[in-house]
Amino acid sequence: MKSLLIEQQFEVLTNRELLLESAKAWAYGYAQITEGVAVISDFHKNVSYIYSGKFGQFFNLPNYFVNDNSAFEDVIFNRIFKEDLLKRHVFELYFFNFLKNVLPEKKCEYQASCLIRLLNKNNKVLQIIHNMRYLNCLSNGSVWCGVCTYAPSTQIHEKSEGCIVNISTGETVRKEQYMECSSKLLSKRQTEILALLAKGFGSKQIADKLNISLHTVNRHRQDILSILRVTNTVAAVGIGLRMRLI
Repeated sequence: MKSLLIEQQFEVLTNRELLLESAKAWAYGYAQITEGVAVISDFHKNVSYIYSGKFGQFFNLPNYFVNDNSAFEDVIFNRIFKEDLLKRHVFELYFFNFLKNVLPEKKCEYQASCLIRLLNKNNKVLQIIHNMRYLNCLSNGSVWCGVCTYAPSTQIHEKSEGCIVNISTGETVRKEQYMECSSKLLSKRQTEILALLAKGFGSKQIADKLNISLHTVNRHRQDILSILRVTNTVAAVGIGLRMRLI
């Protein structure tokens, strides 16, 4: 997802600094009121602003921190269970592709939420609620500023992947609706190849089975990794299965 957001086509925004300061003020207020963590991500500049209350101690975060090297909160990602990090990745793909079908001026009205787990300082499992929302969208549909929040969750058992809510109406987007928006991520040929990779076939075996060149198989494999925003085949297969693409 990182490259997907960073490599968008950004337009010039005249009131950019004013909007950014407004977003940072909101994040500061959230951290003060909830004692949670709020991360403002500037995808255009690839910078993040992290505000934290007492909950930030689990990540050794100061009250305020600016990361000039990344728009993403890797310090938090590194503490999340790998399985839950994959779940978050999948759900953010759902969210991003769902918003492609929403008018630019309406994109900021939606919020995605999911539960994730991490280990605290005493190596005990802590369940937290993670919310993500895009704060500022450009006329061409790209988003240049987003917010993620983290706070302890009172829910004990939750197996759902998450939910997308229209915060203006309070309505929850049906799972079938946002899944449909991602159902055509891969072409028919890419789906065939990913399904064969999931069964343990190598590139040469796939080329022979589908009667195409090895070069074509490798090109499709690279395209699959790019579309699913992962760096290896194992992760691509895992996401393909979770998203029911194969």
